[in-house]
Amino acid sequence: MADFMDKVKKTIEDGYAVARSNAQNLKEMAEELSQIAKLKFEVYQLQTSKKKKKELLGDTVYPFLLKNKIDALKKHETLKILLDDIKNIDEQIELTRKKIQEVSERAKKEAPAQDPEEMKGKITEIEDEIESRLEELKNVKESVDKKKK
Repeated sequence: MADFMDKVKKTIEDGYAVARSNAQNLKEMAEELSQIAKLKFEVYQLQTSKKKKKELLGDTVYPFLLKNKIDALKKHETLKILLDDIKNIDEQIELTRKKIQEVSERAKKEAPAQDPEEMKGKITEIEDEIESRLEELKNVKESVDKKKK
């Protein structure tokens, strides 16, 4: 009976270890995907901000162009600030896109590259191990049933 309990305990412990490992892998993948999603949202916000700045730029420039006062545009302080803001936003967008690329590449490197044949071999190993453990449990159950009789 103690042998049966030891086998059950070992099976449960092994199953727990595998589940814990898989949970950790899923957690890491979720964190990476979450980071990528946050960065993509940041790009979206930056693009929205850039669009608003361009609209403001157009609203600022248009009256001067209607009156053909191009020289006055060169002296307009808001115009220079808007142009600098748009350039800064473009740089931020580029940096954020690079971060997204880095996170994606890091995730790909950390994820084990699986060859289909290698995966089939691992699946076969796992199936064999499961069948072996099931057979052990059947034998233990039969021996317990015999002792009860």
